[in-house]
Amino acid sequence: MTFPEAITSILSVAATPITPQEIREAIKNKYPQFYETPSQIRNVKNGHYKDIDHALDQIILAHIYSTVRTHKHFFCDGSSKPIKVSLQAGEVVYRPDRTEVVHQRERRSSIISPEKLREKTVDMLVNCEKYHEAYYKAETFRGPSLYFHQRALETHRSPGSLAHLEYVYATLASWGMHRMGKGGSKMQSFDTFRRSIEVLGDRLTEAQTFNFREMNDRKWALLRDIFQSLAVMASGTSIVGNSKVMHHILPNIVPPIDREYTLWYLVGNKSIKNDLDSEWKLMKDIISDFFIPVASNREFELTAIGWIARKDQYPWDTSLLKIVDNLVIGSKKVMS
Repeated sequence: MTFPEAITSILSVAATPITPQEIREAIKNKYPQFYETPSQIRNVKNGHYKDIDHALDQIILAHIYSTVRTHKHFFCDGSSKPIKVSLQAGEVVYRPDRTEVVHQRERRSSIISPEKLREKTVDMLVNCEKYHEAYYKAETFRGPSLYFHQRALETHRSPGSLAHLEYVYATLASWGMHRMGKGGSKMQSFDTFRRSIEVLGDRLTEAQTFNFREMNDRKWALLRDIFQSLAVMASGTSIVGNSKVMHHILPNIVPPIDREYTLWYLVGNKSIKNDLDSEWKLMKDIISDFFIPVASNREFELTAIGWIARKDQYPWDTSLLKIVDNLVIGSKKVMS
């Protein structure tokens, strides 16, 4: 059971909308696996909080607020203080076999055909050196966008640390995820972003052990839970911001995904349906049916390892999946 599913189960038996504080008490009683986790205890022992009981209450409460505000399954009534939470009309109540139901729904909802992804995989493997050369000739990305990217990756083994989160936050801003003024994309406040990461501690630590060649349903389900728990963007679309955050925490399993290059290359347009389930399905399809097949090719891997070793010449080649992302960008430079 995931954390959102636990909240869904609690709300499904509530006679009326309930507060996040009431949800917290129900979680403590019914789902103790989400309360007093090793990562929460470590935060307390590291001196981030003075009182363990108060600290755990605040940590789990922050996770609840982040979850109910970012998941489409929940309705938050802000007319009262604190807010009242209920299930959206028609929302399905959690059942033990819901994971398979989700998988079946995901398989039916793909917006990219497997044939299209296989075609793009072949194109990438055939033209990888040409696309790589085009990417570095363009010299599009330098300065703070590269600096903060490198710093974020160097600190990714401590995903909840202030330094790492500040580097990730700065990377996203330098990559154009926050536009000043009225228009354009907007990021959440740093505190909101930080809280959504801190409560994922153990799950992030486990996901960092994943090998993209050995994925299974359980591992994908954990990545889905991480993806759907992040509070990155204040504006509608999640896949772009969330994938870029996850890349800097899980660089060996999640690549950065964007409209301008990834969707242009793989889908043929830049439109995204603003829906967490649909966006997760899109990201999973892109990773499992394109990025992983390319990165798993033995000949490509040998070539890519050679590029990674030449850091001064190819500073953006920071992992196999990031190289595939670079090649996607390079493909558009070739077409320009």
